[in-house]
Amino acid sequence: MGFNPDTTTMQNAKTGSIPINISEKIVTGVKNGSAAMKLAKAVPMNKPEEEFTFMSGVGAFWVDEAERIQTSKPTFTKAKMRSKKMAVIIPTTRENLNYSVTNFFSLMQEEIAEAFYKKFDQAVFTGVESPYNWNILKSATDAGHLVEETVNKYDDLNEAIGLIEAEDLEPNGIATIRKQRVKYRSTKDGNGMPIFNTATSSGVDDVLGLPVAYTPKYTFGGKDISELVGDWNQAYYGILRGIEYDVLTEATLTTVKDEKGEPINLAERDMAALKATFELGFMVVKDEAFSVVQPKAGN
Repeated sequence: MGFNPDTTTMQNAKTGSIPINISEKIVTGVKNGSAAMKLAKAVPMNKPEEEFTFMSGVGAFWVDEAERIQTSKPTFTKAKMRSKKMAVIIPTTRENLNYSVTNFFSLMQEEIAEAFYKKFDQAVFTGVESPYNWNILKSATDAGHLVEETVNKYDDLNEAIGLIEAEDLEPNGIATIRKQRVKYRSTKDGNGMPIFNTATSSGVDDVLGLPVAYTPKYTFGGKDISELVGDWNQAYYGILRGIEYDVLTEATLTTVKDEKGEPINLAERDMAALKATFELGFMVVKDEAFSVVQPKAGN
């Protein structure tokens, strides 16, 4: 008789792939929870390394009758996006291993999704513990698109948007943390109109007409960032495959601490842990598509 996730317990299936129906729900949870995925452009990823070709320098010309048509000389630029394996470890009780595979992952799917999207956002926004060659803060810094925060968020964001527009790009979103909302609510434009619109039927807040994606404050990794503004069509992400897992019962979890700040020894505590792995790619196409608003030094 073949493997049946509805009847096989986790005790008898300690390694493998999460059932596709639950894996899809987890991936959906990651996409809904990740501020980076809400903003960046999703692209298909069918192999660990995807190559993209970008063309510039193509022009059009006015011509008279019988006049020879000029030809432009396009420039081709290639860039590669590589998938990286992300792993999260979530402690659980040994008793939970008596659940069927289906029931176990139904129980754990929200925790798995949350762990993945928090880790991905940290890597994408600020490069914290990141395997990628790109992050948004680095791109904005390399482009010289740095704005010092003032008491007037209208001026701050208008300047950050203008830096991108000066590159002939179209800003289309803002990544920030929720504590910034009070500043938006208290700021008005030159006509005395609020710059902040609370989400209504669209379900998305916006500032100066740009949708806002909120990320937990620790996602910025202790970096001095108020907002990341961008033309997010110039940032790509891709998901390579479904989620695989291993059940750990003998390991010591050095990245998970107990109430005394000590690593957790699973065997000593009669616990287990789920290690889930997920392959994703990320790349920035144009550094100049991003700008950062940073708090004034000393604040």
